[in-house]
Amino acid sequence: MLGRLLHYFATYPLDFAAHVSSSLPVIAGLIKIKYLGRQAKLILLLFFWFFSKETYSLYLAFTAPNNLFLQNIGSISETVFCGLIFYYAIDKSSERKIVSIGGIFCTLLLIYFYKSESVSDISLSIFRVYAIILTLLYFNRLLTDMHAVSIMHHTLFWFSSSLLLYSAGTFFIVLFSEYWYQGMDKVPAAVFDQYWNASQILFIIFAVLSAVGLWMSKHDRRTV
Repeated sequence: MLGRLLHYFATYPLDFAAHVSSSLPVIAGLIKIKYLGRQAKLILLLFFWFFSKETYSLYLAFTAPNNLFLQNIGSISETVFCGLIFYYAIDKSSERKIVSIGGIFCTLLLIYFYKSESVSDISLSIFRVYAIILTLLYFNRLLTDMHAVSIMHHTLFWFSSSLLLYSAGTFFIVLFSEYWYQGMDKVPAAVFDQYWNASQILFIIFAVLSAVGLWMSKHDRRTV
């Protein structure tokens, strides 16, 4: 197993980098745990989920015929996490209702479109649309109220910016994911690698910037 694992990481170094990067916000969050507010702790838990999901997915890649269902389960969990993060980040009741109603609606859709044997492009797309709406709603609230004296020292600014980049950047990739997940007999490996590597690079950026945000968490009490 160890030999196969090392061969896998040597063959797909970008996958290894993405896997490791998902642990960076967890490490940063644990180091700064005493400074973390409720939203920041949820961000830490979100990336702990990312890391756990990728670890289990890697295990299934060597022991099971299919691990694609984890992508669909991930969409449900990540929608719930992001909904909670922005629900607590926004203090206006009308906008909190939008976040909660949107989160419940998207979660029900994700459950309805769940697939156990293949990737659901609808599920992956729903999560990204919801994440884009959440980040735009948060930025509107941030700019309107100007609660953050220095947004560069604001945890949610780093997380929201990187989530928006990741969600918008991968939206059209996942929109056609059922096509490029069909297998090498139908989709050339070069085509799959192009889409997959782009997604991995955007996820690495998302993880690194989120880690920076959690590292800045000690400033939140002074800047919010």
